[in-house]
Parts: sequence; structure tokens; C-alpha cells
Amino acid sequence: MSERSNHHFVESQVRFEATDEERFSRLDFAMRVLDILNPEVHVTLYSALRHLQIHRGRDFARGPDASWALVAIPPKASRYHIAFALAELAGKANHPYVVDLVGAASAVS
Repeated sequence: MSERSNHHFVESQVRFEATDEERFSRLDFAMRVLDILNPEVHVTLYSALRHLQIHRGRDFARGPDASWALVAIPPKASRYHIAFALAELAGKANHPYVVDLVGAASAVS
């Protein structure tokens, strides 16, 4: 009987990045979106060179259900892409119109 390997290899990865040439502070925009969404996860934002990425983990020092997230935001990410990624992180992306409302509210303020 042979043992099954627990290793998996990714041979290719496809990404869709919604980009926008509009000039605005993506980090400030993301902070306003987080203020509106108020996620139950500790979030740290930073500038990235290429892709919007989210890395998540557990924070056992703060309790069994506590977690953290590092969110990398590239310089050409669109408002919609940022708002959707953060709404997904907060567990609210499946609520109707939340991404549109959050994106519009954050863009105005």
C-alpha cells in the first residue's frame, strides 16, 4: 500500500486585477473602507508593487478566535477591487450592494 503525498504544487496561477489610472491614495481609501466595514480581524495595510494580496493568520495571544490580516495594495488597484477584497475579508462581500455602497461612500469622504 503506497502512502499519499500531502504536497501540492501549483503549476500556473491566473489573476484578474481590476486596475485604474485614477490618482488617489489607495491606502487612505482602504482605511476608510475598513472604518465602514469594521471587520473583526486586525488588519495591516501596506503598499505592494504588483498584486492586491491578503495574507491571514491566527492571533492566539488575543484568543482562540482572534485573527490578523496583511493586505498588500498595488499602486493601480481600482476602488472596486480594494472595496471588494476588504468586504470579502470582513465577511460582508455577499451582502447585496455592500461593495458599491462602501466604495462610493469612501470615495466621497
